[in-house]
Amino acid sequence: MEFYRKKSGKAGIPIVPMVDILTILLIFFIVHTQWKQPQSSLIINVPSAEFIKGEEIKQKRAVLAVTHDSKVYLDDSAIEVTQLPTLLMEMKKKNPDLQMQLDVDTDASFGTIVQILDALTAAGIDASDVPARIESGSATTK
Repeated sequence: MEFYRKKSGKAGIPIVPMVDILTILLIFFIVHTQWKQPQSSLIINVPSAEFIKGEEIKQKRAVLAVTHDSKVYLDDSAIEVTQLPTLLMEMKKKNPDLQMQLDVDTDASFGTIVQILDALTAAGIDASDVPARIESGSATTK
């Protein structure tokens, strides 16, 4: 009499559940990743400082940029400095928690910077609450 013998199968690792778990992990990381968007499409050569310690800004801010030829941009829109107080007041009405950032090229005229600071004050924005973007740790002394 011949009895049924169980065949010994090959021991293997189940791949399908692993693929499912890896797919779920991939979806989780894609959904929870905060993609950093560039704030400005302007090319601004910001000044650098060796001894000033700055801090990275995490929240999105409205960018007030000055190019090398002293043209002023508010969130990638070219504007005249004389229009700036009115535009800033309108932005402040729409968003009372408005936070700004000043990006100034190293070759921009100082007079334009003073006009911008004056426009900020005229619009009711404290100029000391508007940080200027600088590159830290790479200054060279002449």
